[in-house]
Parts: sequence; structure tokens; C-alpha cells
Amino acid sequence: MSPARTPLDAADLSTLPDRQRAWFTTARGPVLVCRYTRHGDFTRAAVRCGNGRARAALLTFHLDAYPLAPAWLAAIAEAAPESADRCRPSASMVSVRLLARMTPDKRNGIPRLSDGSVGWSMPGATARVWPDGRLELRSTTGPGLAGRLEGSQWDHFQVAAVADAGLRLLCAHEARHMTRTGEPAGWHRPYDRPGNTMVGRERKGGQMYDGSTTASCSCGWSTTSPSQLGARARAEQHRREATGSAPGADQPPGA
Repeated sequence: MSPARTPLDAADLSTLPDRQRAWFTTARGPVLVCRYTRHGDFTRAAVRCGNGRARAALLTFHLDAYPLAPAWLAAIAEAAPESADRCRPSASMVSVRLLARMTPDKRNGIPRLSDGSVGWSMPGATARVWPDGRLELRSTTGPGLAGRLEGSQWDHFQVAAVADAGLRLLCAHEARHMTRTGEPAGWHRPYDRPGNTMVGRERKGGQMYDGSTTASCSCGWSTTSPSQLGARARAEQHRREATGSAPGADQPPGA
């Protein structure tokens, strides 16, 4: 394997010579890129697993996606497992869909197609993942990202992270900060939670009420507040700071 010297985040795939391979470095490991033009202008890139021995993903980028390719390849290298084999990923498609941050809907009962794939959408972009490791991410304005994750070591969390990274590149600007607020932790018996020193409302049976609520954002930000109202206020504050919007401005659909 040729030594990789150029950082991937500084790569310009359009300058690669036709049908010539080039290695690039990432914080996690090497990425091999080869540009093809015989039957069309596209780039094919291979991401190796964490130990650098086996291929963990094979991606294809067409001309309109060249500017997005370095960032997505770096995210895939970051999420890649330590080793890879020739089997399909062990990830459950429904679990991937539920774990993805870049989705406004977390309901159960996610519909799957007959081929086992699951899809969802964000403002400006859509995603679909297949049990055999294929991913296809599309922007409503044109660019698309596609490829296949290889090896049984890819789990739900890693596949969701790859889909999130691609959707964040393709989605509308306002969708990069879509917040959601969860439900309060609710009633519980103190001895069910070791070390819990919370003081709150008490009801028959010795149960205590815990109002702590988590707020999160599609960008990865999350926090826990003592109450649901507090969590909503923190989410609104995060949105204002991240997008520069005025207080009280409407949040994006699905937030």
C-alpha cells in the first residue's frame, strides 16, 4: 500500500488523473480514491477498517458530489469498525432509522419495503439503507451520495452515524439544527435508581416524580434539564445560537 500523505479534507477529487489511484489520510485511517472517466465521470473510493487491513466501505461519487465526498469519506472512516469481513452488516434497518439523529420522526412501526430497506427524509434530502449495507442519500437539488458498507462488524450505531453525516451534507440549511424534546423520566421508586438523591413529589407507594427531560438536536447537541419546560427552553436557545435566529422564531418542521 502506498503511503498516504495528503489529508482527505483538503482533497479536490476533480484534479485526480483519470484511472489513477491516490491514498489520503484521515484521523482514523487511510482512504483510497480512484477517478474513472471511461464510461462516465465518477470517482470510486474505498475506506479501510480501523486496523487498515480490510476494506470496510466502497463508495461511488458522480461529478456533482465531488465537493461533498471528502467530508463524507472522513465521516465513514471515523465510524468504520476496527475489522471487516466479507459478510453483510449486522445492523437492523429499523434500529438504524430510530438511532439516526437526522430525522424528525421517531415513531415505532417504521415501514419497510419488500427488500428490507428503510427510508426517511429531512427537509431537502432523503435516505435509504438496505440490509446488505447499501446506502443511498439524495438531495432535492441534485447531488447524491451512494455506496456499500462491508463487513458484519458494522452495527446500528455506526450505520446511523454514516447516514447522519451524509444527510447533514445534503439537507437544507435549517434542517441541520432540528431539535426535539423528550418525555420526563416520570414516576419511580427511589430504590430502583441507586444513588438517586432527588427530592420531588411523592405519591402512594413511595414513588417519586422525576421531571428531568432530554433535549437534542440533529447536529449532535444534547442536554438534560430538570423539567420538560426547561428542556424546551434550552432547545430553543440552542437553535437561536446555532442559526442566529431571533427569539421566538418558528423552528423548522419536525422539531
